[in-house]
Amino acid sequence: MAIPPLIPIIKNELGITNAQAGLLMTSLLLPYALTQVPAGYFGDKIGRKRLVVISILGYSLASSLMVFARQYWHLISVRALYGVFADLYYAPSTALISEVYKEKKGSALGVFMIGPPVGSAIAPAIVVPIALALEWRYSFVIISLMSALIGIALIHGVKGEVRHVERVNFAIPKNVFRLSLMNFIALAAFFGMLTFLPDFFVDKGRSIEEASFYFSLLSIVGIFGSIAGGTIYDRVGKGSLFSALFFNMFLSFLLVKTTYPILVLPLGLFFYSVGPIVTAYTSEHATPENLGTVMGFVNMMGFFGATIGPYFIGLLIDRVGYEMAFYSISGMYLVSLLIFMFEWK
Repeated sequence: MAIPPLIPIIKNELGITNAQAGLLMTSLLLPYALTQVPAGYFGDKIGRKRLVVISILGYSLASSLMVFARQYWHLISVRALYGVFADLYYAPSTALISEVYKEKKGSALGVFMIGPPVGSAIAPAIVVPIALALEWRYSFVIISLMSALIGIALIHGVKGEVRHVERVNFAIPKNVFRLSLMNFIALAAFFGMLTFLPDFFVDKGRSIEEASFYFSLLSIVGIFGSIAGGTIYDRVGKGSLFSALFFNMFLSFLLVKTTYPILVLPLGLFFYSVGPIVTAYTSEHATPENLGTVMGFVNMMGFFGATIGPYFIGLLIDRVGYEMAFYSISGMYLVSLLIFMFEWK
């Protein structure tokens, strides 16, 4: 998430369009999505911790290569390589947590998933000052070193595999396809919003520092939203997903209508609550033998949506402007809500 707060600077230096800026997220998310199912399967097969370590060290090295990028296609290539390693992370991690914590998996996943909002919150505070003082490429060197340290800590902090699956089953039940479609649309809206939210505020007359602050604020509140979402799921089940999707639809509409920055506070709560809820709900559609595969499939479909979302929103911004493009995000949450209502029945 270092890219969104840097988009205004990158666009200015390279002279790229909003659609091309959206592709900087798409180029990462497409390879990330493509191998989610194999990542879940091989995590079950060779060891989930081992695959997570390979992922963290691999994408840390890949991201550091951004310091050598001088042309637009260089950026696209580095982001794609990052995505190849990043795709090994999610499925084995969430499968392991869901299996170990069982009845409390929502709460555990809620704590696990504070990672994205924490990362999104601190990213502008790290990358924007470096970009303004030195150059934006050096920002990626710093965050790569930070993430590499986490991989090294995991090697030494957790000895061996926490759980080993004896019989691995590469099977995807039919009842997860509608859930996967809902996740596809919801993550398209999520990443479309995240990619262009700082640029949206800049377009409305805010400075890049102020826009980055609002982006961080959304993510800081999202830390509490992630924990709350998982905890509420453990208590009320899938009804929590209905509420999260509804309020994301309503609040994203209200943000565009009013452009009040204060709305990032309630939006952040519901914005980041969807992840742990969907992940916990997905785990209930699988058995221990195919848990990694099912988690990988639903996340794969979600990140196909995440791949399309930033480019689609960027294209709409170029064609019809920021306001109409951001209204479409609210529309996507509405469609995902309707799909989930059929799933609920």
